[in-house]
Amino acid sequence: MTEKVIGPVMEYESLGEQEVAVGLAETVEQQVGRLSVVTDRYDKQGYLVDVPSYDLEAGADELITGGMDYLRGVLDPDIYERFLREGVVFNLKNGVRMYLDKYHWQSVGFVAVTREGYVGSARLVFLGEFGLPTQEDGHIVIDPEYAERASGAQAEFSQFAKLKSTHPGVAVALLRAAYQYSKSVGVEEWLATTDNFVIRLLNGAYFNFALPRIGETVFYLGSDSTPVWIDLEKALDSAYAKETSRDMSRFIRGERPEGFEWFRIG
Repeated sequence: MTEKVIGPVMEYESLGEQEVAVGLAETVEQQVGRLSVVTDRYDKQGYLVDVPSYDLEAGADELITGGMDYLRGVLDPDIYERFLREGVVFNLKNGVRMYLDKYHWQSVGFVAVTREGYVGSARLVFLGEFGLPTQEDGHIVIDPEYAERASGAQAEFSQFAKLKSTHPGVAVALLRAAYQYSKSVGVEEWLATTDNFVIRLLNGAYFNFALPRIGETVFYLGSDSTPVWIDLEKALDSAYAKETSRDMSRFIRGERPEGFEWFRIG
């Protein structure tokens, strides 16, 4: 049986002690929760040391709903240019601190929650005004074999992060949500430039995705990272072929194998 998994994430207060829910980050609170996980990861990796920080006398709702037009109106010109290049850490009223980049408004975010609150993030950036992050970064060089495919990509998987102390199922639950959303909008492939540790995880015994590396390793967003090409069905077929990852593959495709009772839809 295949379950529907696409929808806004449920409130964490309704979850059991060992349960995880993943869904779309639709409300401002959910988007801030997702971005707080991303900011925490980038902080720990040291990426934000050289990223500009900016104090705004505004709340997260004004910033997120206002979008690029709002930022063009309130940021100093030099800060706005740096925002376009590398993003900005915004210090907002009520103590909210979050990293935001120009791709936020051409992306779909997914957030994981447990009883402890917001614990995981993933997003799909769709081709738009600013292209895709890997396509637009001059430091990332794609191998000729994949250059045409990468330049024609319609979506990029990014900001895949979780809190270290959280439930071990968060990562696979986020992948399930992103996969199911992609299928619903007809996207079959993702471009990504991903932390090398994450690539080893996704190509290791639990996932067995066999993702091809399509360029040289670069220092990107605070860590050594490599561009990869993710053909969703090929990756899941590769996983299904191995006993250690077969149930995981079924779970991402929408089934509920034994051992995944901790997952809650939405």
